[in-house]
Amino acid sequence: MKQTYDVIILAAGSASRFNDHPEVNKILLPLGDRPVFDYSLSLFLDDESCRKIWLVIRKRDKEALITAMNNLYGGLPEQVNLVIGGSERQDSVAQALKALAENSAPYILVHDAARPFIHTDLVNLLLEGLKEFSAVIPGIPAKDSMKLVKGDKVMQSLYRPEVRHVQTPQAFETTCLIEAMDKANADKYYGNEEGELVERLGTDVKMIEGLEKNLKITTPLDYAFARLLVEEGNLS
Repeated sequence: MKQTYDVIILAAGSASRFNDHPEVNKILLPLGDRPVFDYSLSLFLDDESCRKIWLVIRKRDKEALITAMNNLYGGLPEQVNLVIGGSERQDSVAQALKALAENSAPYILVHDAARPFIHTDLVNLLLEGLKEFSAVIPGIPAKDSMKLVKGDKVMQSLYRPEVRHVQTPQAFETTCLIEAMDKANADKYYGNEEGELVERLGTDVKMIEGLEKNLKITTPLDYAFARLLVEEGNLS
């Protein structure tokens, strides 16, 4: 039987790399016949093992998002809780953890709303990994040569077979993620993603194979490619 879990869906990003209009949140843009955020939201709504969904949003997007929910579901689904995010990704996750702290499932997933093309099989593999590890994250092999740089100077060539492009959702024992977040905040340390924070505890993080199509819509080119995938029905 699959473990019961909660999920934090991050939809409060500034989209500064997407366009010159940060007031337009990319997760509200249309992708086929529905907005970007609904692809991942609907997957978790359909999973009976997903107990609660904590959707982290910008305050300015709340009205537009509720309107979208009304159009999609006739209102805010019972499992969905809206949380106003912070200025940084880590602040947004911390806000969600604070909201769920007194009534949390044993496991928590963290996912980017800007990654619409996740699959139930990936979620199941992440949860399966939590039987042995406190943290499980997906990643795909790097295809290009990778360099560590400082400014415009190459500092080191990275060994490509050992490098992965990290994706979400990432899965954790809830207590482990809370501990990692508390330590990062106490140290005034900001990481790029939640797996990095758990690493700082000295806790082993399991890497599983991610999905090639699990792209993150970060730039207009990403959005154009995502639209093409939807138009072609090439999502399986």
